[in-house]
Amino acid sequence: MPKKLQRPSKIAFHPDYILIILLSTLSVLSLLAIYGSLPLLSTGRSGFDLIIKQILWIIIAIIMLVGLIILGVDRLFTSIKIIYWVLFGLLVLLLVDKYMIDLPLISPVNGTTAWITLPGLGTIQPSEFMKIALLILCANIIHEHNQSKVTATFTDDIKLFAKIALYVVPALILIVAQPDTGIPIIIALGILVMLAVSGIRKEWIFYSGLFLIMSVSLFLFLFFNFEAVLINIVGASYRLNRLYGWLHTEQYISSYGLQLYQSLLAVGSSGLFGHGLQSVVINMIEPQNDFIFAVFAQDFGFIGASFLILIQLLLDLKIISIAMKFKGRREKYLIAGVIGMLLFQQFQNMGMIIGLMPITGITLPFISAGGSSLLSYVPALAVLFVMSSNVIRKRTF
Repeated sequence: MPKKLQRPSKIAFHPDYILIILLSTLSVLSLLAIYGSLPLLSTGRSGFDLIIKQILWIIIAIIMLVGLIILGVDRLFTSIKIIYWVLFGLLVLLLVDKYMIDLPLISPVNGTTAWITLPGLGTIQPSEFMKIALLILCANIIHEHNQSKVTATFTDDIKLFAKIALYVVPALILIVAQPDTGIPIIIALGILVMLAVSGIRKEWIFYSGLFLIMSVSLFLFLFFNFEAVLINIVGASYRLNRLYGWLHTEQYISSYGLQLYQSLLAVGSSGLFGHGLQSVVINMIEPQNDFIFAVFAQDFGFIGASFLILIQLLLDLKIISIAMKFKGRREKYLIAGVIGMLLFQQFQNMGMIIGLMPITGITLPFISAGGSSLLSYVPALAVLFVMSSNVIRKRTF
């Protein structure tokens, strides 16, 4: 009798409980922070609705995470070009709505056309999902490029840059046109971190760092000494006004510097243990999103803010630890980009609250309200859990 074909046994999945605890803790802190922001919301907004939606987004994120792990994260890498073009199409639709004809389910917010309404759930922001899609796509490109590379020349590196730019530049143009500069900066930094660990010649890293330092130094020099020249170069825009509010806060305390003044007052007056949950020291714009850290610090003080920073730091270190122990190159490139994004978003968001960085619309990952930012990191987290499972399995056996 012919032998029955046996299906290959599935590889056992080993959950990383430390990673689960850290992400769960951040979810609880997020709900606490959002709940604390409810008295500060603008008139007419339903705070209870905001909490329910955030809980719903967390549940959807968990379902997505489990589903991707069960289906296999390799599908993310093999189907990423399809995902990219779907997201690209959504970005084009947003541009059509902004500059041509009004489309259903699309409405600008504060002059930015970046969100698509999902009835009953809220809104999604395609650019948030594009940032992770580009990282996965670039991880594929870098991995394939390195597999076929036989030399390590500047020419080879330029070919790699061109392959990446072919997909990244059109997407960034569409996002900047919304207009949105926060997410393009996050994407650019994430990809630069990936390239830095991809095996390119170290001279690129040195000269890029030197160029960045010189550009920032020149910008600040012109800002403080030749303001008219700087305005002629970059134009008088809201981005320049944010610099006025950052570097000359007291001079523009009733206009461009108001948001920074409000956050400094909220954080600076909170003391060791804060004013208590749902305290109202001063009104803040977008307390549930951009200024969620100021709300949390106001409610829970130095101790609470330090605990939140500690959990985020432990998550970052855990992600780096998993990536260093994992052997696969393609996944390492992706996680390098993800950790670059996370570190920048964390530093930028919390830094702007205490005046270290200019005010931007960059949210605090896993803490700020909203589904797009949370769900966009789920594919990367699924890859991370599978990487961790692989590390645990090899360590066990």
